[in-house]
Amino acid sequence: MKTFFLICLLLLFTSCSNKETLEKINLEQSKFSFENILSNNNEDTIFIKSRFADCGEWGGHEELIKVYRSERKIKLTYIKYKVSCDRMDSSGLIIQNKYFTTNFILSDVQQLSLMNYFNNLMKLKFIDKEYGNSGNSFLIEDSKGQLRISQYGNNIQLLYNYNSLMKSFGLSKVIIENK
Repeated sequence: MKTFFLICLLLLFTSCSNKETLEKINLEQSKFSFENILSNNNEDTIFIKSRFADCGEWGGHEELIKVYRSERKIKLTYIKYKVSCDRMDSSGLIIQNKYFTTNFILSDVQQLSLMNYFNNLMKLKFIDKEYGNSGNSFLIEDSKGQLRISQYGNNIQLLYNYNSLMKSFGLSKVIIENK
């Protein structure tokens, strides 16, 4: 009777580990590609919008990344705005002036960096919420309204995640000076 119980217990443990192993193998064999998130008809665009607290509670400069498919390639447009903290419009918003724009085709490594940025931003949704008048804002959304991930705050991990993405694109990282 004891041997029967031990055999059943052994079978139970091995069957569970085999199931976990099979799930892991299936996940590893899945083809993860940034191309899978964009449709083939060139209608989808993914926007990565960031706003930084250069001017404290009044906000700061914005950066916009557009990711889209064109001519069967994944392309990117990056727009950086510049602000002067003492120049505001009639509604009290800081005036954004286009400072730098670039376009390029994303390499496989850069596409992987984008996937990592998405994953990390999603993970950072689980950190403690910060409440305050000043902070950096990060948003990912698509043109069809099916994807939206956003996070706000001064947590250094948010800025580190964004700067890692900028480094993979060969663009300058964001440095926020305390005002």
